[in-house]
Amino acid sequence: MRVHTLRLVGSSGTNKVMGGELGRLSKRHLSKFLPKPEKAGTGTLVFPFDADLAQLALTYHRTSTRVLWDLFNSNAARLEPLYDELLADVKADDRALFRDGDGISVRARNVAAFAAGERQVVGVVKNAIIDGMATRGVNLRVDPDLPNVELVVRMRDDTLTVSIDLAGRSMSKRGYRQDAGEAPMREHMAAVLLMLARYNPKADILLDPMCGSGTIPIEAALMARATPLWPDNHPVAAQSMLEFEGRDWSAEPLFADAQPAIIANEIEVDVVNKMRMNVERAGVDADIAIVQGDFRELDLERVMSLARRRNPDLTTGVILCNPPFGERLRPDDLENLYHDLQYFGRGFPGWRAAFIVANPDFETAYGVRPRIKKPLTTGQLRGYFYLYDL
Repeated sequence: MRVHTLRLVGSSGTNKVMGGELGRLSKRHLSKFLPKPEKAGTGTLVFPFDADLAQLALTYHRTSTRVLWDLFNSNAARLEPLYDELLADVKADDRALFRDGDGISVRARNVAAFAAGERQVVGVVKNAIIDGMATRGVNLRVDPDLPNVELVVRMRDDTLTVSIDLAGRSMSKRGYRQDAGEAPMREHMAAVLLMLARYNPKADILLDPMCGSGTIPIEAALMARATPLWPDNHPVAAQSMLEFEGRDWSAEPLFADAQPAIIANEIEVDVVNKMRMNVERAGVDADIAIVQGDFRELDLERVMSLARRRNPDLTTGVILCNPPFGERLRPDDLENLYHDLQYFGRGFPGWRAAFIVANPDFETAYGVRPRIKKPLTTGQLRGYFYLYDL
């Protein structure tokens, strides 16, 4: 069955955050409110397909990991009916999906419930697409390494959906982070945390006391101005697709007049050097004050002094970080660290503190009841997001 929807995929539990960010961008850039998305899980937004909204998401949306154009649904339970149904749908489709000579690849996600192996599903979908387009005079070739169009096959309940990946790669790979260091946080997750912490660059200083390679501070600076995701030399796949032919993909920050004040502290000298390079590559060195040292030695007076150099009007803020969760520290050291974070926060009255931690002992060791506690998965680790009023 032919479908025509725009699907934004993110981490589990982030659909409201993704919707909030997209709504803000749409109102600013397109001057319109978003339609209500379909219910499709806790990490997915599905809208009627809109090329303007798709381009907006591909250019600015920082909390998603994939932007997909859904083409076909099937409830076939076996390979033969799946091929026949997709072949008929492709033959009858009048959309300009591919150029003659395009190379395609197909990858599958979450298809374990189908009564065949993943490679078989991929093969059948690939053959149906190629054979169906050939009847329309469009010849496609298989190119798993450098495809013009990457197709994605997903299952939810009993429905298999075939989509085009409009970015052609993970939306998390922004290009500025050449050396992520140990236990890196993915870029889109840093953006999610900023949204959950309700970071407002017009009102808040942002302090990351254990920032590692700087992903949270960098995303905060880029998000404050709604800076385009990709450098000019990293075009997304949609730019060469027929559906988007003739569109202007040049883009400027949507909030260019923002003046974020961000403090990034890290104790390890070599990690600070890596962070400094990432900050420079991202082009946000004017927005971020980099500090090397133990966060316990930072106080409100020094933080305010650093912040005033970037925006003298800010008087309160948010402490946001991803503290260690146990791989490199002993349990006693972790408990002391978590307690020290709580004591550190006392020096910032009127601020908020937010953490994502994949350690079940954090809440007890921190010793204060959170205002918000939300399950959140980062990478392969299941953890919690905590928000506190200080």
